[in-house]
Amino acid sequence: MKKALSVLLFLPLALHALAGRTPVPEAVQQARLVRFKPAVTKALNPDLTDTEFLTAIARDTWGYFRDVVDKENGIPLDNVLVTPTHTKVMSYTSTTNVGLYLMSLTAAQDLGFITPAQGEARARKAIDTLKKLSRWEGQFFNYYETITLNPSSKFVSSVDNGWLAAGLVVAAQAYPPLREDAEALLEDLDFSKLYDADAGQLYVGYESDKRALSKNHYGLLCTEPRLSSYIGIAKGDLPKSHWYRVYRTLPADWTWQNQIPRGVSRAVDGIDVFYGFYRHDNLRFVPSWGGSLFEFLMPTLVLNEREYSPEGLGANNRSAVEAQIHYALQTKRYPIWGISPCATPDSPQGYKEYGVPFLGAKGYPDEGVVTPHVSFLALDVAPEEAIANIRRLAGVKDLYGEYGFYDSVNVRTGKNSPRFLALDQGMTLVALANYLKNGSVRNRFMAHRLMKEQVGLLANETYFGF
Repeated sequence: MKKALSVLLFLPLALHALAGRTPVPEAVQQARLVRFKPAVTKALNPDLTDTEFLTAIARDTWGYFRDVVDKENGIPLDNVLVTPTHTKVMSYTSTTNVGLYLMSLTAAQDLGFITPAQGEARARKAIDTLKKLSRWEGQFFNYYETITLNPSSKFVSSVDNGWLAAGLVVAAQAYPPLREDAEALLEDLDFSKLYDADAGQLYVGYESDKRALSKNHYGLLCTEPRLSSYIGIAKGDLPKSHWYRVYRTLPADWTWQNQIPRGVSRAVDGIDVFYGFYRHDNLRFVPSWGGSLFEFLMPTLVLNEREYSPEGLGANNRSAVEAQIHYALQTKRYPIWGISPCATPDSPQGYKEYGVPFLGAKGYPDEGVVTPHVSFLALDVAPEEAIANIRRLAGVKDLYGEYGFYDSVNVRTGKNSPRFLALDQGMTLVALANYLKNGSVRNRFMAHRLMKEQVGLLANETYFGF
């Protein structure tokens, strides 16, 4: 019975799908953009210093949010296809995209690409649009059309609303004139509506057209939804016990997982928590679901795990990066590293999950596809290795364009996915601002009166000290 239940309890990150949206005439889409004349390819000067090199990438990456934003509604479009013969913009967005956009405004401001007044004006337009969107009991739907503002999905995602909440936290800190509206939207995002008190875990989401909570939960801590858990606890929507009822490793008797975990049980706040880990050769690590760097590292855009959890999540993030580098460069002999979900080059309309199989409890496949955005996420963990990899990525033919790096490349075939994704551009820009400006975006999040009160959750995580 437990083996059967496990299949229901754990699902990977809800995909940021690229297909299946209502088409809008191309002329209408492009007329609603601030500007849109992207060059297919662009060269980076390899002789720049590291700071100059990364700043140049940040400036190009900001170009996506400078240009590919609906000028009436002020929210970013999900993705853009750019080829030598045509370009196509997709007139829908996700709540994650909007949250990352709000963070990206402060990143661009910190890097000197826009003024504080320009950042505030853009944030105001986006927040005003958020106030107009239809919702389910305060919760935003996962996808909206950027022209009509109608939901293009009736699914309410706990992880995507977590990223929107994070963006609102950052905006409230950065722009005091917008604080009241941002805080009101944040308050309405009540994560208790997506909480299963019996399991002690967040549901993946709510299917409003079926009037039903999903059957599945987010049940592993070292995955992207830990940010939603942190914010939900900080807001008082979720009990603190929720953090400890999410698994570090799956129960040892769930024998279908990649390996049986080792570890110790400790009582934390009256809850018996198993602090387990896996081994691979001489490396010890707490697994994600699929072994992708995205799962381990995306929360570090706003959660200071390196400082507050040096022997727990911070140490584990270092292990994950080390394992990814060794696997790609040494085991597989790839020229570059960074395996994570992305728009696959071999099917431009699809978005697939990739990972280092042994790093996951279940493990995503590795098909030789590398996505640049995770090298920027790794700047906080292994900056020298990340910068060296970014420089190698910049030398890959046709992987860099008007708005920075395209989504992915298959290193076995050399084929690129010619798309810019708002998801990628947001993670890249925020990570660059954090690296170049001493954690500027992350510091705003951690300084919020509610978020800073829960740093003990991070500090309590220790995995390898026994």
